[in-house]
Amino acid sequence: CPARPVKAARLADVGVILATTVDPTGFPAGVRAGIGAAEDLGRSWREARIALRFAGPREPVVQYADLGALALLAEVPQDALRDNADVAAIVRLADHPDDVRTLDAYCATGSLRRAADLLHLHHTSVSRRLDQIGKTLGIDLTHPAGLTRATLALGSWRLLDS
Repeated sequence: CPARPVKAARLADVGVILATTVDPTGFPAGVRAGIGAAEDLGRSWREARIALRFAGPREPVVQYADLGALALLAEVPQDALRDNADVAAIVRLADHPDDVRTLDAYCATGSLRRAADLLHLHHTSVSRRLDQIGKTLGIDLTHPAGLTRATLALGSWRLLDS
């Protein structure tokens, strides 16, 4: 119907929405979405599927264009992701959801205090958690390279079986 700016359909386990504009803040709680470019339908579908793989509780709506080089992780074979020591460490950490949320907040902000604000915790509590998480992962989270490793491992972990 040309009068409706939004078209919706269900395709397997994914709801598909074709829209001329999307407000990422307008999605209901618990809904995850990946958004692709609007220029070409095939490309948009591929980009939206990749972006959806990166969506999670902290960032339920992901635009492919915002992924930048992180989108390349979606091209890495699942076996290669599983075999990576950093990703394997995140898999083990996943048994402790609070630790994953803490690491995710820290990786997203790059700041102990901003992570504490996101988590509604005192910064000393977050500091203690991050010290323990760093030891568990075998990564120095206070070093820029360590933060990058943890961020890539967390993103790769999200892509497993997605």
